[in-house]
Amino acid sequence: MPWLYYQEDANTILTDKSITNSYKFPDSKLFLTVSVFRVNGSFIGYRSVMRGLLQLCKNSDTFMDAAYVFGTFYEHTVSDA
Repeated sequence: MPWLYYQEDANTILTDKSITNSYKFPDSKLFLTVSVFRVNGSFIGYRSVMRGLLQLCKNSDTFMDAAYVFGTFYEHTVSDA
């Protein structure tokens, strides 16, 4: 995700209450699509990130898809033990 740059002090921007709009996602899920390429750089196609496409440590689809529920804290750690 790209960095955000502010012309003013970031704290002033982040605490500003002048914007009154509210946004919702359908079913509170972020539906993200990524471009997929081969190692040689040739384009394969587009794929949804659901079902653990980006997670390196696998778990159930339900657990891995929880990462894309808007406003949810998600953490997944694995040990070599």
